[in-house]
Amino acid sequence: MIRSCRIPPLLSRICGDGIDAALVVTNDGELLGSAQSPKSASMMEPDEVAHAGSLVTEIAMDYSRLGNELELLDPTLRAVKNSIQCLIMELDMGLVAVSSAGSDCLVIALADPNAPHGMLKARLTALASHVQEALSPLTEPIA
Repeated sequence: MIRSCRIPPLLSRICGDGIDAALVVTNDGELLGSAQSPKSASMMEPDEVAHAGSLVTEIAMDYSRLGNELELLDPTLRAVKNSIQCLIMELDMGLVAVSSAGSDCLVIALADPNAPHGMLKARLTALASHVQEALSPLTEPIA
């Protein structure tokens, strides 16, 4: 299990090379932890990071719900419920990438517009699987 004080150093491992910030949020939009690249030109205030995480979570959960509805329409689709492997959105101010880290939290990366998509996806999915493993004892039923 991961301690809360260890979340920012873990997230900071993917920051750099165009990735400005990384966040872990619950599916409800609550911020569990965040880290920013010290070399980032667009340093965000803690409140801005929390607000960005909430907004991105809402969008990601909408995509997840749409995926579940599509699965109901076509049973041949084998989507994993409430799981986003990697969603990259290109916005005016940069890239936003989202990956599911278990059934109840998401890992989000905020990057420069010219950040390589492949590198962003690779780092984000690796971090998401690590966060999922670290938080899995919290979701296991108590015997």
